[in-house]
Amino acid sequence: MNPRIEEFLLARQARYRIIEHPVAVTAQEQAAATRTSGWSVAKVVVVKERDGFVMAVLPACCVIDLDRLKGLIGHGEVRLATVEEVRGVVPDCAPGAIPPFGDLYGLRAFVDRSLLRAREVTMPAGDHGSAIRMRAAEFRRIVGGTVGDFAVAEALVASGGVARRRIAGRPAG
Repeated sequence: MNPRIEEFLLARQARYRIIEHPVAVTAQEQAAATRTSGWSVAKVVVVKERDGFVMAVLPACCVIDLDRLKGLIGHGEVRLATVEEVRGVVPDCAPGAIPPFGDLYGLRAFVDRSLLRAREVTMPAGDHGSAIRMRAAEFRRIVGGTVGDFAVAEALVASGGVARRRIAGRPAG
């Protein structure tokens, strides 16, 4: 685990456990590697908005609906951050392994409500070989942020069940 993340959790007296797992890059791979449902694995998407960057936290099996997130943010246009922008905002984590702790990086966090329905939440620990697991109530306490509805099940997008919305940077249609 990234030492900065460990210090962050220690300072907040967080109750969690570390899970070592085979290398997994995407959130869905991390869910499989930790034998966890994609609905209870948190993935982080960094989004550029008018005033800077925000952290969107959603289940691994979902994609982000940028229009819904824009409504939660409340102003201006939003877009996915580029890889270079993400590296600038979160320089000490591997791409795809960013933990959902906006306060650690000076970012406002937005958490999709569906993630809070899980009993436990598993999240990246800053690298591709370890994860943090904690109870959902502890996750909510540590992550804080604004709770809302902006995640869409990836299966709905793939089947064409969601139309006329910008989903994870894909054109509406």
